[in-house]
Amino acid sequence: MTTEGGKRVLCHSGEDAASKARVAELIDQLGFYGIDLGGVQQGLLAQFPGGPLPALNLIKHG
Repeated sequence: MTTEGGKRVLCHSGEDAASKARVAELIDQLGFYGIDLGGVQQGLLAQFPGGPLPALNLIKHG
């Protein structure tokens, strides 16, 4: 999804490399910009309540 000339950022994490690659592909196909946060534990620390990412509205330009 493009927003003012950029793409909205979606973060993803997981333990299975093939599954993460497929999710990254889907994110791209849907018009978003994906960021791989690493494993599930790292993703949980960054995304869920108390983490730094839920309150941010990130847009990738360029």
